[in-house]
Amino acid sequence: MNNDKAKVQMYHDDTIVRDTVIEIRDSIESYEDYYDVFKFLPTLNASDNLTIAIDCPGGRCDVGFALIKAISAVPCIIKCVVTAPSYSMGALLAMCGDHLVLEEDSYIMFHDFSSGMSGKGGDMALYLNNYREVFIKRFNKLCVPFLTKKESANMFNGKDIYIHDTDPSLPDRMKRHFR
Repeated sequence: MNNDKAKVQMYHDDTIVRDTVIEIRDSIESYEDYYDVFKFLPTLNASDNLTIAIDCPGGRCDVGFALIKAISAVPCIIKCVVTAPSYSMGALLAMCGDHLVLEEDSYIMFHDFSSGMSGKGGDMALYLNNYREVFIKRFNKLCVPFLTKKESANMFNGKDIYIHDTDPSLPDRMKRHFR
């Protein structure tokens, strides 16, 4: 898939070791945008190299968590490279690799999830309470210890967390989080 208007592009070098770059840009909105990615990821093996280039303002949690699950199941080493400021689900995607690179003038921003839900009040409240519990578990499993437990708790109380490429805590965060 190599369409300039596509939200996702994949590049392969199929020599002895496959080097693959998957670019995730723009908002994560539909499963269909990532069909080729979902189909390709299970073909990778431990000797391949995968780079996920991220330039993403966020998007739908269901699609994002499905991508994270598929990427996390890959047996090869995964390098996530944040090429531009990335927010929300874009920041969560950056956490699913084995290595993280924040390019110059980039950052990741974490915040509590958003929802554009509609429906009956009682149904929305029930859904929201149950989804919040699931989201917090998924978030903490993915982002702690890169973020401290205190930072995570603060985020779920309304504080946005920005980590810039120049953040002095970045090396320690990476040592805590990535293998």
